Amino acid sequence: MCIEKLTNKIEQLIDNQSEGKESLFERVASEYSQLQFYINKNEDLPFVRNMRPRIKRISDYLEGGLHKSFKSGLKNNDKNSVTQCLRIFTTLGRVDQSEQLFADAIIAPIIDEIVSKDNLNNKGLDGMYSEILDTLPNATALVLSLTLPRKENELRSFDFMSNATFPTIVSKICSRTPSVFAAGDPKQFQRSYKETMKFISGFEKLCQYKERVVNLRQHPSYKSFVSKWSLPIYFQIRLQEIAGSFEHQLLTPFSYNGGTVESEEDRDYELPVSEMLELCLKRCWDDDVLLRPLTHRFYKLTLQLLRRYAVWLSEIPSSSDELVISDICKAVHDSHLVSDRVPGLVKILTSDKLPELDQDPLLTASCSDILRSTPLLAEYVIKEVSSNCEKALEQTQAVPRLYRRTNREMPEEPLGYVAQLTSPIETEIFNSVLPDSVKQDWCSRAARQLVTRYSETISEILVSLRKTEDSLAMLKRGRKSANQAATTPAACSDEDKIRAQLKLDVTELGAKFESMGVSIGAEFESLKNLVAKR
Repeated sequence: MCIEKLTNKIEQLIDNQSEGKESLFERVASEYSQLQFYINKNEDLPFVRNMRPRIKRISDYLEGGLHKSFKSGLKNNDKNSVTQCLRIFTTLGRVDQSEQLFADAIIAPIIDEIVSKDNLNNKGLDGMYSEILDTLPNATALVLSLTLPRKENELRSFDFMSNATFPTIVSKICSRTPSVFAAGDPKQFQRSYKETMKFISGFEKLCQYKERVVNLRQHPSYKSFVSKWSLPIYFQIRLQEIAGSFEHQLLTPFSYNGGTVESEEDRDYELPVSEMLELCLKRCWDDDVLLRPLTHRFYKLTLQLLRRYAVWLSEIPSSSDELVISDICKAVHDSHLVSDRVPGLVKILTSDKLPELDQDPLLTASCSDILRSTPLLAEYVIKEVSSNCEKALEQTQAVPRLYRRTNREMPEEPLGYVAQLTSPIETEIFNSVLPDSVKQDWCSRAARQLVTRYSETISEILVSLRKTEDSLAMLKRGRKSANQAATTPAACSDEDKIRAQLKLDVTELGAKFESMGVSIGAEFESLKNLVAKR
């Protein structure tokens, strides 16, 4: 039977040992490979089971001698010996065994010398990685030259970098210096992670061939090593740090508590919350914070910060805190600056990280959302300013009393209350930090409301004045004689003086609006016509 013949033949080869060891191992391996083929086909036969002890003796001899010869060849850098051993391993189908032997005999002792807590403390992680990369080329040169992944190379199935070297390094780092994976200190974690990715990149270059790099990235040790880095935890820490600082500033959005810049002249923004927003956006993309695998998470955080700023703006009118109009104008100023500035800023910050964000609709929409609060803020400010203007309108009611039966001269100058009418518009809006286009719009809207209320007030005065004058005229006609009527000279009536004063006041009001560049068109023309009519 073939099994028995092959077994006898192998035993004779082992017992005689008339050839050199490498040649003997290669012949025994060849015969043993055939023997294993037959045994696998007939392993359930009683005859085969009875031969197990003899087959084990052959296997032990072959394995022990081959391992010893392979280790010796590696340590002595004996190319012929290592080549022959690798061929034998290939013949026996024990490629993985040879890779493990290489890891144990060559790589492990080297890594044991380099990877340690003391070395980590003295040289740092980057220094430790550099030492590994400097040592590996000499340690792996022989096996790499023999196992080139080329079709004509019978030893191409070996991959000592992916299957032996890298797993050994990972194992030693995980067991000897586990502290490098700790995410508690985000600054140290980020630095360690980037140094590790740099090391992996350097290791991939040592693999020399694209096929080997692909094998490396698919190896369980590679995936395990990468997964050791708790990136989600790191991001949560950074999220709390960045978003937390922004939320803290939102507690006092209008107050510089010590300031985040040295002087007011250095500030692009009017409010600290806007300045903090930009600082937080920059922080997301800082080289000392960002990690490539988390790029899209930090981009999402960027959009969330912009959204939070937009929400804060929309909540200003309904705030329970006492609002100052100048602060609201500052908020509108900043919202326009943020909306204009952020797209370009984010583009610069992400250009080498997320180049596809050049015209991202989400970013554009987020910036547009910031401006959606402007109408609400405008309505609040214009309402408050108009209310302050109307307080001065009460003085308009006193104009008739200045001339009725007082024998005062015909007026030549406007009254002082006119300046008080426009003062809130000029002070709170025109002299504010609002963008010019917004400023003109708000001034015009507030002015129109003022003119409307002023027209209503003057109309009431004139109606009342006409009624009074009509009553007085009727009384006079009933008392005076025909002779008196013929000799009484014509004179300016109180109504004429009152109308003249109101006309001067309206003209002055128009001049005030003109000085602010405010045009209110038809409403003001109606007002002028009202005081011009007799």
